Amino acid sequence: MYRFTNLTAALRDDDSPLRAFLLDRFPHVRPIQQRYRAGAGELLVPGGSADPATVGTAFDYLVRFALDAAYLPVPAIIGFGDDPAAAPVQAIVRTAQNAEPGSVEQARAGWALALCTDVYRRGLRPDSPLTGLLDAGRFTATELLRLASRDALGQLAALTEVADVFLLPELRARAPLALGPTFAASVRCAADADLIADGVLIDIKTRLGPADPRTGARSDRLPRADLYQLIGYALFDSTDRYGIHEIGLYSARYGYFPRWPICDVLAELAGGPVDLAGERRAVARLLGG
Repeated sequence: MYRFTNLTAALRDDDSPLRAFLLDRFPHVRPIQQRYRAGAGELLVPGGSADPATVGTAFDYLVRFALDAAYLPVPAIIGFGDDPAAAPVQAIVRTAQNAEPGSVEQARAGWALALCTDVYRRGLRPDSPLTGLLDAGRFTATELLRLASRDALGQLAALTEVADVFLLPELRARAPLALGPTFAASVRCAADADLIADGVLIDIKTRLGPADPRTGARSDRLPRADLYQLIGYALFDSTDRYGIHEIGLYSARYGYFPRWPICDVLAELAGGPVDLAGERRAVARLLGG
């Protein structure tokens, strides 16, 4: 029997029954990808020397704190469990909650929390800057706040400035908000989305997009895996807890925020009418429910 770990891994694994199901049931991705590419504008926030994955996680957290100052980033905390190192992490959470939105202080806290989240996701790796602090006995809130480089802070500031125009005003007008939501099927295959705003499921991406081999200019794309990730979240909500009626993707470096009615996009991908509740039951059975 296939062992599901998390949604992202299941979508990447060629042996995954969930991946096989989505490829077979919803194969017609090209038209949506073409429309996405046509609607995307120019790159607004270039990359730099900072680790792109950490930039992405940190920016996700900054968006959540901008929407709810009391947001609790559980993945950043539970990576250390009952270890004494958890206390400085808790202090960083309080810093992020109390800092001025968009401030350097909050960006530094977001970066530290992103590094702590990586411990939850992948364990404490030898190349993590947290390892050096722990080995040196300097794992304190003060030292954690010093880990963000100038480049990291610059990218986060630019991403936040773009989000203040293209993302946050619309989200602040929507309620209820669910930040980092999990789903009924998450108990069988771990899956936590970025946010749901009044039934609109949103995934945030900070990818740069591929570079043109001639000019070097980058352009935005919608990989099949990203589209299937959004669909996977919606299908994992088997109890319809969140009333998801749209899915959307915010491409943070481009300020691009397309959304699609969930039933319409599923029908287009399937090439015919789709019963959302029926598809959710099929996925639940596939996961062992």
